[in-house]
Amino acid sequence: MIPAQVELPERSLRGLPVIAAAIVAAILPAFFLGSLSVEIRAEVGYGESAAGLVFAAFFAASAVVSSRMGRWVDRVGPKIALSTALAGTCLVNLAIALGARNLAALIALSAIAGIANATAQLGANVYIARNLPIHRQGIGFAVKQSAMPGAALIAGILLPSVALTLGWRWVFAIGSALGIAALIAVRVRVEPDPQSAPNRAHTVHRDTQRAPIGALVMLAVAAAFSTAAAITLGGFFVESTINSGVSPATAGYAFALGSLISILVRLLVGGYADRQPGDLLGVVAVMILIGSCTSLIFVAQTPTAHFIGLPLAFGAGWAWPGLFNLSVIRASPAFPGRATGITQTGVYVGGAVGPVLFGFTAEHWSYSAAWVLAAVMGVCAAAAVTLGQRLLVSSASRTGNDLDAVDRTHEVGS
Repeated sequence: MIPAQVELPERSLRGLPVIAAAIVAAILPAFFLGSLSVEIRAEVGYGESAAGLVFAAFFAASAVVSSRMGRWVDRVGPKIALSTALAGTCLVNLAIALGARNLAALIALSAIAGIANATAQLGANVYIARNLPIHRQGIGFAVKQSAMPGAALIAGILLPSVALTLGWRWVFAIGSALGIAALIAVRVRVEPDPQSAPNRAHTVHRDTQRAPIGALVMLAVAAAFSTAAAITLGGFFVESTINSGVSPATAGYAFALGSLISILVRLLVGGYADRQPGDLLGVVAVMILIGSCTSLIFVAQTPTAHFIGLPLAFGAGWAWPGLFNLSVIRASPAFPGRATGITQTGVYVGGAVGPVLFGFTAEHWSYSAAWVLAAVMGVCAAAAVTLGQRLLVSSASRTGNDLDAVDRTHEVGS
């Protein structure tokens, strides 16, 4: 059931920085629309509720297309997928920079950016699954998933340095330029996908493996809950910290520190994953639970509580996506785009719904109540991850796909 070993060249690792740059460029429009909301609303003229619609349109569109797009990316390969996505991102940024004079235009462009983001994410997943040796995929997904906090840092830097001096539309112009640079890098540095050859040492032939749909759907549910809980850090940590009595500048620096912690932990956990073959969903569940417990620390709504909870919240509650994607790929190696397309749908649903629920709770009750809600969603996510893990094992035993065979191949390849 496991084909002959095919060692992948180490030069595949050189494409990782390009992949990370592509993901940063693809996700930046969402962070721009969020961090520049005050400036955009002042010029275009709409309220806070409408601002939520603009932001939610990005993730909602990603959720709608992710599953079907996964099949397409499996067919065309990562180079075409990433190039198409980045071209769309550049056009969206340029359109917002030069036009987008009303709310409807912003919502439509945000949705198009969301479709481009979903395509880029899946293209990166397929690149890592097909081009990196199994004992390097952990760090591969760690680098890829570090792009999100990296994009948050870039958005935070551009807000005071560009938006408040030259105007918010210049930020999107810079985003378009970054997208063009990433597109050129993809075209030059990412090699065409070897469609006809086995792509990894442990790849299972398509005719001997079926995608474990039931388990993947359950993991998509887990991703929705966990993303809904984790994304509150990106959207509301600063505001919650300010609400506790901290100055905006200090709160901003704390958020930047949290983003750096998240990047560091993602890379460390990715290195750990490369030394621990097989299922890592148990580790994912523990990380989500730690993040959930940390959310309860924020309930105190004091500066001390926020500073104590910061490293655990960002280090565990916001650092699990790389391990999650790696586990999905290991469970369904012949269908990387289709498999992560299903689970990414849950990520985008959580990204669209989570901020709305958290913001509504904070506005109508309190931030303390909102952090309790985030903790409850995290507990639900951990439970769903555990159930999805059991369904994967059950699916493997029914179909005869030995997930441990991947582990043995890893040991040989190492």
